[in-house]
Amino acid sequence: MAAYGEDLGNQIFVTLRRGEEWPPKTVDVRVRYEQTIGDLKAAAAKQLGVPLDKQQLFWHGKELTSPYDSRTLLDMDMHTGFALQGYDLTVPPKYWPPVKNTSEGLVIEY
Repeated sequence: MAAYGEDLGNQIFVTLRRGEEWPPKTVDVRVRYEQTIGDLKAAAAKQLGVPLDKQQLFWHGKELTSPYDSRTLLDMDMHTGFALQGYDLTVPPKYWPPVKNTSEGLVIEY
């Protein structure tokens, strides 16, 4: 029995900004602990209508680059209520807050 009603999985919120458009698009994605970040990205792409390769997501200030795609939600300690922020790269992004490039991908500067 699931604590969140029907057995739909964890509710993860994904918000994508597109250039200077406002407001950003936000959806809730349902994924289970054993599913991967790649699965979460694919589900978000389907709901947002943004191709997977044009999605740039951040979690705890770090870009979720392709090495994260095979990690599960359980590995990442990601559960219901977590939110991922990101950018729709079909147009040039306007990063806010600013980001800096590191060897592991972009990192949000706070």
